[in-house]
Amino acid sequence: MAEGTMDRWLDKGTMQALRIILIGFALFQIYTSFAGMMEPLVQRGLFLGLGLGSVFLLAAADGSRGTWRRMGDIALALAGYYVCFHVALNNQRLSDFMAELTSFDIVLGFLALALVLEGARRTIGWFLPLLALAGLLYFYLGYGYVSGPWQPPRVSTLTLIETTYASTETIFGYMVDMGTRVIAVFIIFGALLLSTGATEIFIKLATLIAGRSWGGQAKVCTASSALFGTVTGSAVANVMALGPITIPTMHRAGYTKSYAGAIEAVASAGGQIMPPVMGAGAFIMAEMLDIPYSSVVVAALIPALLYFLTIWFSVGFRARKMNIRPLERSEMPAARELLDPYTALPMYLPVGVLIFMLAMDLTPTLAGATAVATLIGTQVILRGAQCLIEGRSRDLGATYREYLRQVLEGLYEAGKAIAMIAVLLACAAIVVKVLTATGAGVKVSSLILSLSGENIILVLILTAVLAIVLGMDVPTTASYILAAAVAAPIVIKLGVAPLNAHLFIFYFAILSAITPPVCASVFAAASIAKVNFWKVGGHAVVLALGLYLIPFLFIFRTGVLMEGSWLQIAYDTGVTSIAIIAITAASTGYFFGPLNWPLRIFVYGAAALLFYPAAWSDIVGLAMIAALAAVSHFREPRPADAAEAQPATFKLTGRVGSE
Repeated sequence: MAEGTMDRWLDKGTMQALRIILIGFALFQIYTSFAGMMEPLVQRGLFLGLGLGSVFLLAAADGSRGTWRRMGDIALALAGYYVCFHVALNNQRLSDFMAELTSFDIVLGFLALALVLEGARRTIGWFLPLLALAGLLYFYLGYGYVSGPWQPPRVSTLTLIETTYASTETIFGYMVDMGTRVIAVFIIFGALLLSTGATEIFIKLATLIAGRSWGGQAKVCTASSALFGTVTGSAVANVMALGPITIPTMHRAGYTKSYAGAIEAVASAGGQIMPPVMGAGAFIMAEMLDIPYSSVVVAALIPALLYFLTIWFSVGFRARKMNIRPLERSEMPAARELLDPYTALPMYLPVGVLIFMLAMDLTPTLAGATAVATLIGTQVILRGAQCLIEGRSRDLGATYREYLRQVLEGLYEAGKAIAMIAVLLACAAIVVKVLTATGAGVKVSSLILSLSGENIILVLILTAVLAIVLGMDVPTTASYILAAAVAAPIVIKLGVAPLNAHLFIFYFAILSAITPPVCASVFAAASIAKVNFWKVGGHAVVLALGLYLIPFLFIFRTGVLMEGSWLQIAYDTGVTSIAIIAITAASTGYFFGPLNWPLRIFVYGAAALLFYPAAWSDIVGLAMIAALAAVSHFREPRPADAAEAQPATFKLTGRVGSE
């Protein structure tokens, strides 16, 4: 067969097979979410198998790769499907405690581990797979090469494969279980919302909320990312979905491309802590702590609001400083556009059903699946009704064909995302298993305790650094899982409540997505804005400066996690909000007016006092803010203040195109 003919066959055949498999993968997850999970090794074997094989098949569908490389990818895909399906097909034998593994089982076990590592490398880069490989070598060979307190127990080949492959302990363990039982259905929900046009409703709603305030264009980005993040829980997905719309809009308003990219990156990262869905790590957190998911949602609500409050005031202060005006009234969407049942109801109703079911403490699996069914059913009814009411009955067939195309596209994109998540979870599970099986996690915890002298502040700082470092080049979920396995026991040992400790780690895992030198959402935003990554990263760090302090309040001002009386919750939230506004003002250089460096240092000092959890520091800090407000009130009005009363103008000159 000629090479050109072979390429055409690969292009057509691989894409058709891939679409069928990934759409079927998504449908399988919807079915089991309603019908109930199968036997553990069957459900998880099918889940990881479909994900692992499809990661390689996605590479085979890339027409830019050479013919023989693509053929090799197909072979790896078939191997990926088989090694996991083998476990599913032999689940009864492998579940028998007395069963002996065959030589074929052992060979497939080593092959499965190698494929998981390679699949993770192709999906998320080198860091996590290399960490997992080092862990496996330490677990399997460490006894013969490492001595002293770090020597792991002796492990045979049979024990290695039984632990990592032929059981529900590692790559078919609870992390993959969370993927198939909870995470997948929410990925499907977000993908279907996107494919059926919900992004436009999110942006219109955000524009109505924020467009008429100072920095309205940037606040629209912030609000839309918060709304969109409630159903996707992915920083990069938010950036890629909304960035092509919001970044050029902010740039046209007068923000530089790099600052616009930073706003989108920071706002999108916050979607992972925004209830009701949050990120995949939140579901794993509830599972690890054995608490209802609603408890995590309630505790995360105020921190999420504080996160977006930081961005809100940062872009607002910068807009006033640069005199970037609010949107014109003519550019605002009409309220009726957000109440049109044909376009808005298919978004509001499924999200409302999801929130209601989670609030009722029904399982996230059932809540997510019901939201998916509500979304699909609502659109089927409303699209047909619209055709009939408008007298376009002959368009029914075309309308439903287009809707079917959108649904299938959403299922395909969901299948791709689930495949990558499945491989990521399996790879992270290897690292966590090594940490627990060898005792290395306890030893690292002891090392952190000794370095900190068991000082809670130093332990928290080291934990924060650990979560950010582990977040380099890996998604938030993996960063949180790894950091929680090592650091959470230490923080809890020092008297911090388990949920507080895990939320602290989860928050910093989210911040790793915007912290240079390796930060996925910043890379994504820089690529859309077509500017230097470091410029976007620098703006992101300054923009998010207050965010790095918020998690420490989970330990010292626990009212922000809805703990204590309503008075305590209101007090802690109020003081924290003022502290965040102050530190944001100092970083931006504008508060009640432009701030020179002595005033900025003064405001930084007030913010630092408010972050310190003591009555005297609260009084002094609030007094400093009040004094600055009083002095600013009697100062001469500035041109930017006078301009506030003038008619708003959206188009600016002189800044657009500057960098």
